[in-house]
Parts: sequence; structure tokens; C-alpha cells
Amino acid sequence: MNILIVEDEFLIALDLQMQLEQLQHSVLGPVKDFAACREVVTQSRPDLAFMDLRLANGESGEDLAQWLLSEHNIRCIFLSGNLDEPTQTRLRGLEPIAMLGKPTFPHLIAAAIDDFARG
Repeated sequence: MNILIVEDEFLIALDLQMQLEQLQHSVLGPVKDFAACREVVTQSRPDLAFMDLRLANGESGEDLAQWLLSEHNIRCIFLSGNLDEPTQTRLRGLEPIAMLGKPTFPHLIAAAIDDFARG
């Protein structure tokens, strides 16, 4: 599966990339803002994206997830250190595959991808 990582924290993105590659997935990115994401999406077609909620340059992962869903029908697995109830309620409108807290665990990442693959 082709998986896009949208994360502005280098070490978190690198760790996630290594976990996804160990699960035999192809990683696109990581990218840290809307412009870089747009460039990757125009060059290759991700099956899904891991999306941080707070991106570089003060950009919103929610806004980027909305663009991915509405323009490219690409759904996200959200990653955040703040997944309180109001945030989760807001994100439900973006048809998330999963919402995972940071730091997350390999088995949760694998389970979210498996849920997506099963449809």
C-alpha cells in the first residue's frame, strides 16, 4: 500500500516511516505542509495518509485532510497528542480511518491499516 506521511516533527515522521516500511508498505513523504503534500499527491497516488493535526507554518492538518478527501478521495489516519472529545467530534466529519494518540504503538498502526484494507 502507498501511504503518505504528513508530519512536521522529523523524529516522529522518521519513526512512523520505519514502522510502515517494516509492515511492507511504500512510504510517500514525509511532508510537513500543504505545498509539499500537494506536490506528492500530484506525482503519486497514496492509498491513505497519516495526518498530524498541527503542521509546519501554522497550517492545519484538518484543512489538508479535507482537501485530500474532497479532491482526491484519500482518507486519513489522524495522529495527535490532543484527541479530546471536541477534536474527535470535529474530525468525524472527515471520515477518518482511525484517530491515534501520540506516541502511538506499532500494533495500533498495523490495526488501523488492516481495518482500512478490509474496507
